[in-house]
Amino acid sequence: MKTLAVVCNIVLFTFTCIVLVTDGVPMQAAYIVFTLLSLLVPILSLVVISRSRVSGGWLGPHVKRKPLGEKRKTEDRSFAGATLNSVAVVCNIVLFGFVCWALMDQYPHPEEEGVIPFAVLMVLTPVLSMVVIVRAGVSGRLGNPLRTKASKEPV
Repeated sequence: MKTLAVVCNIVLFTFTCIVLVTDGVPMQAAYIVFTLLSLLVPILSLVVISRSRVSGGWLGPHVKRKPLGEKRKTEDRSFAGATLNSVAVVCNIVLFGFVCWALMDQYPHPEEEGVIPFAVLMVLTPVLSMVVIVRAGVSGRLGNPLRTKASKEPV
């Protein structure tokens, strides 16, 4: 799922750049904001997803405890990571809202070849990114559930 989210974000960014080159920069203020969100949110999502530890069903290596002096640095980094995750989720929600608004505003859609794939990609990418980011945040707080006391005891 993480790989699919990364690919969708890269394709969305590339597709948006191609649309900007072929159709030009929009003139209405709402569409300028929409275009900026379509360019910046995939980059933010890629950064957040690449920093996460979730990859398929594997939740990453077990985190070793740091000495007391280094504990504060780790807590500061985890707070900054949680804040960045929250910002990315909110930005993806805003992008999804703009996508829904743009789809309704431009109805009936132009009869071009790439309209349907672009619309599907625009709807799918923020939703998929939110799921991956939230899933990474939850697994980061829970630690590695595969390593429990029962698994450490000899059988």
